[in-house]
Amino acid sequence: MKKNNKTKGRIDFWQITAYIAVAVIILSALSLGIKLTGYATTFSTLNVTVEEKASINFTIDTIDFGQGSVSTGELSATIDTLGNVINGNWTPVTEGFRIENTGNVNVSLSLKTNKNASDFLGGSFPGYQYNVTDFESGSCISDFTPHGEWIDVNKTGDGTIICNVFQYGDDQDSIRVDLKLVIPSDARPGIKSDVFTATGTAV
Repeated sequence: MKKNNKTKGRIDFWQITAYIAVAVIILSALSLGIKLTGYATTFSTLNVTVEEKASINFTIDTIDFGQGSVSTGELSATIDTLGNVINGNWTPVTEGFRIENTGNVNVSLSLKTNKNASDFLGGSFPGYQYNVTDFESGSCISDFTPHGEWIDVNKTGDGTIICNVFQYGDDQDSIRVDLKLVIPSDARPGIKSDVFTATGTAV
């Protein structure tokens, strides 16, 4: 009986030792699992502000008809930047002014001159007009001045609003301004010059 008790006691001791070993292994595995699956998260924020910039530019800013005269016997000559010369001998011009929206915001665009027809040319029934069209399609999406029609120049205030919404996108930010002059046979001789001023207001 004593021998059996000793054997039983020895078995119990090893069993206990085994249980402890198993427990240690399990606890170690659990601890390892925690280390593998644990994580931390942090966040950061980036802020940047782009300021509005209303900017326009005459990319073609000079028109020169050169020297000429009204044909003999005619009351007037008509010349324009579409290449027409009627009853005169001025050099044909085929390019008008070009205005580009170089900013990053749509603008309302006005155009004025320093002179009207009488100031600029003199004589009997002079004419001094401009015609606005899109150089790039869709550049002006809301216009006060009918595009494609000849309009008398305006030297008062900021002039005339020629485009209520002049866009700034790279492929739709450019308009063309053509000019037409009716030069009377009794116009004052000499070199004629005038200044066009374009004003853009962010909208």
